[in-house]
Amino acid sequence: MRVMICNQKGGVGKTTTAANLGAALARAGGGRVLLVDLDPQMHLTASLGLAGTDGGWTVADWLAGRPGRPASVPGEADLWLVPGAPEPVDMPEGSADPAMCGADWLVIDAPPNWSGAIARLMQGADLVLCPLEPDFLGLQGLNRLLRTMQAAGLDWSRLRLLATRVSDRLAVHREVRARLAERFGESFLPVAIRTSVKLAEAPGRGRTIFTHAPGSTGAADHAELARLLMQDGRRARRKGTKA
Repeated sequence: MRVMICNQKGGVGKTTTAANLGAALARAGGGRVLLVDLDPQMHLTASLGLAGTDGGWTVADWLAGRPGRPASVPGEADLWLVPGAPEPVDMPEGSADPAMCGADWLVIDAPPNWSGAIARLMQGADLVLCPLEPDFLGLQGLNRLLRTMQAAGLDWSRLRLLATRVSDRLAVHREVRARLAERFGESFLPVAIRTSVKLAEAPGRGRTIFTHAPGSTGAADHAELARLLMQDGRRARRKGTKA
């Protein structure tokens, strides 16, 4: 399964979702999981405790099809990373989908800006996961992504919406989640990633939530997200779609 995590609004938890979803899939028996840091800020690479590339194999090489080996993520079995590159990368028109490197799941952390590489990788994805904070600005970011996908000729059938940084004490979060569920139906995932101090702490320690605070709400929420996406993957395989 190829999953692209994308939202044209920054600060919604894309990198947190990528790191912890990847770890959750590996821990749930999803097999080998490959994370890809597509953002030039390289936050995913840094948050997993991996140093700068220092001229090593990066996402630029991966996109170009050059041979190399992903980095293993410390403390996580079956979780690997294609490290980021400090400059924007592109994917040549007509090029083949980048290699899965033997992985069962590919999880791509995309930057908020749109590019030809993002469009082509999204075209090859089985699922497009859009994390968003359930408030007015979150809806604006979602609408921007929907318009961009439509302009690029990408349908919304593979889109899954994930509410992040959720606090049920906030009326606006409850109201927006209800509106999203009504508008998008099953495409709006029933799991929410609750706001969590432990989730905020983990990247600074170079860990996933499962090695930093395995008993936290953040770990429970990402484990449930992985379970739902694995169900989605099994349904896709039964229908004979690519996975």
